[in-house]
Amino acid sequence: MDGKQAETPEAPAGALVTGPGATGGKVTLGEVAALAGVSRAAASLALRGKPGVADGTRQRILDIAESLGYRVRPIGGAQGGSGTVGLLVKARPADVGSTNAFYAPVIAGISRACAEFDLDLRLDSLVVDEHFDPVEVPRLIQSGDVDGLIILGAYLSATTATLVGAQPVVLVDGYAEEGTELPSVVSDNVGGTARATRHLIDLGHRRIAVVGTLPDSFPSILDRRRGYTAAMTQAGLQPRYLDAPHDDPPQSVRLVAEALSAPGAPTALVAANDAVALTLLAQSGLAVPGRVSIVGFDDIEAAGLVRPRVTTVAIDKQAMGRMAVSLLRHRIAHPGDASFTQIQHARLVVRESTAPPTS
Repeated sequence: MDGKQAETPEAPAGALVTGPGATGGKVTLGEVAALAGVSRAAASLALRGKPGVADGTRQRILDIAESLGYRVRPIGGAQGGSGTVGLLVKARPADVGSTNAFYAPVIAGISRACAEFDLDLRLDSLVVDEHFDPVEVPRLIQSGDVDGLIILGAYLSATTATLVGAQPVVLVDGYAEEGTELPSVVSDNVGGTARATRHLIDLGHRRIAVVGTLPDSFPSILDRRRGYTAAMTQAGLQPRYLDAPHDDPPQSVRLVAEALSAPGAPTALVAANDAVALTLLAQSGLAVPGRVSIVGFDDIEAAGLVRPRVTTVAIDKQAMGRMAVSLLRHRIAHPGDASFTQIQHARLVVRESTAPPTS
């Protein structure tokens, strides 16, 4: 060695900066920000080559990074590389186990994909209102320590979309207000429910009702309502709506009891999701499929464990998670590309809860 300090390569856009901290450990974004006299969010933007930081401030942050000898590791390229992904999962006081039953496999897929690409994963809750619209800025966004965000199950209005900040974002089973373009991974809710409804029609059912949807439901549930309507209309049958929130299964039970006690009662039910279908099986005392056939949606684990097992529309939830990570990596590497939506095809799983009508 000649006593000179080795030069540090210039940081490329979209990169993480790491290196020895003041105590010999890995430098945190907070330490970089403190040395530069800026917020962690501003430091993150500057180090990743993103807009939103004044040129003078950006240069000061980069100069400090260079003077400390940080080692730069790019993220999002074809060969992967270290980085940090933030995962926000919607949360409401009324949420129950059925929500976790759907999102747990999605999270597992995200986690495994992050491990494959050597990406750190940080989890936080996204508090939403009754319309699934975020109501506060999560700590994960405020910290500025992540290179991109995956958001599960939320609806972002044009106003609240600004909560996610300047990071690349991908929605999973989530939606944004028209005009707010964000990449997303969703299931074929229209096609899947239409396929389930046609299954009942093919069995000979003509009085089929959909239960657990509303005219202003969350977009995925509204799409399932549309799929049911399309299949019924195409078959020349009259749609029948037992309107109730998809996240309040007991209300669906009450509506079904009333409908089955009236003249012209339905012989089959299309449930908004497996949670509604399972609650109907558990609480209604119905003879299924003798009295009424039931189909669900999501194919959560419990749907295949109860008796009778529930005919449902299967979604490869882990694959949704893996696709979200791939889409986020693309978004980080190519931030100027137009947003697009990945739609996963849905598969009908026929089990014992459906049979030809007895009357």
